[in-house]
Amino acid sequence: MDKKQAKIRVEKLKKQINELRYRYHVLNDPAVTDEVYDSLTHELRLIEEEYPEFAAADSPTQRVGGKPLDKFEKVRHLRRMLSLNDAFSFAELQEWEDRLKRLEPDLRWSYFVELKFDGLAISLNYKKGILATAATRGDGVTGEDVTRNIRTVHSVPLRLERDKDIEVRGEVIMGKDAFRRLKGFANPRNAAAGSIRQLDPKVTARRRLDFLAYDLVTDIGQKTHEETHELCAKLGFQVYPKFKKTENLADIFKFYKEIKKTRSKLPFEIDGVVVQVNENDIRERFGVVGKAPRGMIAFKFPGKKATTAVEDIVVQVGRTGKLTPVAILKPVEVGGVTVSRATLHNFDEIRRLGLKIGDTVVVNRAGDVIPKVEEVLVKLRIGGEKAFSIPKNCPVCGGKVERLGEGVDYFCTNPDCFVKTKRGINHFVSKTAFDIEGLGQKNIQKFIDEGLITDASDLFGLTAGDIAPLERFAEKSAENIYASIQTAKRITLGRFIYALGIKHVGEETAAALAEHFGSLNKLMKADKTELESIEDIGEIVAESIYEYFQDRQNQRFIEHLLEKGIRIKTYNLQPTTYNLKGLKICVTGTLQSMSREQAKTKVRENGGHFVSAVSKNTDYVVVGENPGENKIKDAKKYGTKEIDEKKFLGMVK
Repeated sequence: MDKKQAKIRVEKLKKQINELRYRYHVLNDPAVTDEVYDSLTHELRLIEEEYPEFAAADSPTQRVGGKPLDKFEKVRHLRRMLSLNDAFSFAELQEWEDRLKRLEPDLRWSYFVELKFDGLAISLNYKKGILATAATRGDGVTGEDVTRNIRTVHSVPLRLERDKDIEVRGEVIMGKDAFRRLKGFANPRNAAAGSIRQLDPKVTARRRLDFLAYDLVTDIGQKTHEETHELCAKLGFQVYPKFKKTENLADIFKFYKEIKKTRSKLPFEIDGVVVQVNENDIRERFGVVGKAPRGMIAFKFPGKKATTAVEDIVVQVGRTGKLTPVAILKPVEVGGVTVSRATLHNFDEIRRLGLKIGDTVVVNRAGDVIPKVEEVLVKLRIGGEKAFSIPKNCPVCGGKVERLGEGVDYFCTNPDCFVKTKRGINHFVSKTAFDIEGLGQKNIQKFIDEGLITDASDLFGLTAGDIAPLERFAEKSAENIYASIQTAKRITLGRFIYALGIKHVGEETAAALAEHFGSLNKLMKADKTELESIEDIGEIVAESIYEYFQDRQNQRFIEHLLEKGIRIKTYNLQPTTYNLKGLKICVTGTLQSMSREQAKTKVRENGGHFVSAVSKNTDYVVVGENPGENKIKDAKKYGTKEIDEKKFLGMVK
């Protein structure tokens, strides 16, 4: 976006985030999940980094929390309670380290990585070893006095082993078992926060809360954060033992992946890991930027929800002819995978959401299912968003679209529409066409049924994240299919022509067209006279080819393929010799020295024509191991000469 658009976007994001922050921190009534809040804040921070002039003092990225609740007395923190900036990928973690190295190129440090508990941050102040006050984060400077409620948490020591003034910080959490017994809260984090904010300490006591310490503000000799953990445990605090000290980011990422894989087995919820410079003096030297210390960062797990922009709305056609609208998204990571499209179910859903092309939306991938658009953030509109209209004609075949009965669904009335679509895609991905491994008929039908594709060009717009949520697809198989699709983007002209499924155009005719024209552009501009001049292409075949490339719908299909990154090898396959000039060669059985595809190439390189079946016009049948009975039978019937592989190799260069 340009500078003008960025300014409008920043103001819209600030207003939206501040409203959500007020509901979350002050009213204790979150309007959205943490993932949505984080996603919006992350986008704002990225824009402010690109346009620093828009990073005003009132930006949500420069603040820590909301105002304290009036029902609790206010407590001013002796030292500001900061929040952390977030990283959502290893690349962002690397950028964080690069910034530190640019600031202090001559320093060397280690890292300490620990779990990021999903609870409520609390500061505990001890006077001469006895708990005096407990306060929430609040706005980072002033928090809420929740001492009476914290005293009910058994994991919080009321008296320390040391008779000193000490401040300890950590997280109040509610375990998964305790949360399952409690009703009325969206998640354990909200349950913990709500329990600490109870006016009656007896209610808090019944909630079975825990406190996990992670920081020691008072200097009692600790030189590293690792030593801070050890001292907290010696003072009598519960410190979770899963952490790692390391010298590099690679070990941190390995720790992150291990925790992500086993997080479901933990007795409490976490939403990532905290990475920080281990040496206290170096970490302090890096200072604070906005709301966060430079020497620390939260490396968060992918959320099940995220915000992104709807770049387009397309219509998919299913096997019953039903039309399903699909949102084409600006690619976004949701639940650990990158998605680029989300189902809109039906056209009534678009009206219910009030969705327009260009809107910012909340995308939900709950339960690892197909992502869907859950909400439109209308307050982020900057003008230029476009309304969507229900098509009057089928986008696949041009048939009439009708709403049948009193239901919400619209259908293409052409009964052959889906059959043609499915047959065309199966042909397109076949071994002798684009040869996309892993895309059998069942998978193609699944893609069509789930609204991922309408025609073959849609395949090249899919991400692994679009495929992974489908039934029977694991993350690895989705990545494999995605990789196969990407590999298939480079294709020879002959295979490309054959893949189009032009009536009467088989492999040999496609190869002849590629050899004659040398480029797709020349072929598409050819008239019928030039097409008929090519050997073995008669009037009927020439008419079929010409009509195919004159059809506007076919032209758009080819345009879409090229827009999706298809690269055609547009060289002219001229014979290197004419040893087989004018000869028609068929192969049956398995050859020892080459594959069937290599044999085809050899025949064409030597000026011959490779045929898939034996007819009266076939000159030679190359017989390999385990030949087909029908081809041998036809060869004898037509008197076609049979040769072995050795003889064939002697005929070709």
